[in-house]
Amino acid sequence: MKWAPLSAAANIEDPKIPRSAAEYRPWFYLSMHIVSDGEIKCGNLEVASLFTEEQEALVVKSWNLMKKNAGEWGLKFFLKIFEIAPSAQKMFSFLRDSNVPLEQNAKLKPHAKSVFVMTCEAAVQLRKSGRVVIRDSTLTKIGAVHFKYGVVDEHFEVTKYALLETIKEAVGEMWSGEMKAAWGLAYDQLVAAIKTHMK
Repeated sequence: MKWAPLSAAANIEDPKIPRSAAEYRPWFYLSMHIVSDGEIKCGNLEVASLFTEEQEALVVKSWNLMKKNAGEWGLKFFLKIFEIAPSAQKMFSFLRDSNVPLEQNAKLKPHAKSVFVMTCEAAVQLRKSGRVVIRDSTLTKIGAVHFKYGVVDEHFEVTKYALLETIKEAVGEMWSGEMKAAWGLAYDQLVAAIKTHMK
C-alpha cells in the first residue's frame, strides 16, 4: 500500500500509524548540557526511571543482534521511510538529482547507517545515562538541519513507524509488544531532544 506524500500540512490517517500522543508523539522536552569530554547530553532525570531495566535489556539484546549488519538494516530503514513518504527524498541533496535506484545510491547507505547507529546507540544508553547521548555530532546541528528542510511531526511519526518495522524484521521471533514499547520510548526521547534545537 502506498501512502500520500508528506508536506507541512500532511494528514496521515492510515490505521497502521496510530496518532495518539502515547504511541507516536514525543512527550518529553529535554534540557541540554555539555560535559567536559565533548559529549552532548539531553535529558530529564525522569527518563532513567521511566525507561526500565527490562526495557533496557530488550533494546540491548535486539541491538546486539542488529549491529553487525547495521549498514544493511539502516538502508532498509530508510527505504521503508521513502516507501511510505516518497516526497521525503527531496530533503536529501544526494537523492534529488540521482538517477539510480535508491538502494544503489552510493551516499544513501553510509548516511542511513550513521542515522540508524546513532538512534540505536542513544536507545542503548538511555537508562544508564538517564538522557539522550549523542557522540561525534551536535544536537544543535541536527536540529538546524531538520528545521531547514521543514521536518514536521508527521515526518517523525513515519520515521518511528519505519524504525519499529525495521527492528521487527531484524529480530524476528524476538519481537514483542514490550520490545516495541521500549524502542518507541527511546525514539521519542531522541526526537524530543532534536526538536528542542529545531530553530
